[in-house]
Amino acid sequence: MVLNTNVVARVAHASAHLFQFIACNPERLSSDVVLHLLFCLPFHSLFRSLFSYLGYRHPHSD
Repeated sequence: MVLNTNVVARVAHASAHLFQFIACNPERLSSDVVLHLLFCLPFHSLFRSLFSYLGYRHPHSD
């Protein structure tokens, strides 16, 4: 399936604005920050727990 990247980006930005509207967030965050919070942060936690479950040290752990 081929997706138009402009359409995907517009839908992602619109959904980020919609999430902020639903959450009644008084301070508007940029779309990039909201997308990072919604998608990247949970995957980061998932990979960190997966590494610890497998007994490996996470490459970016302090």
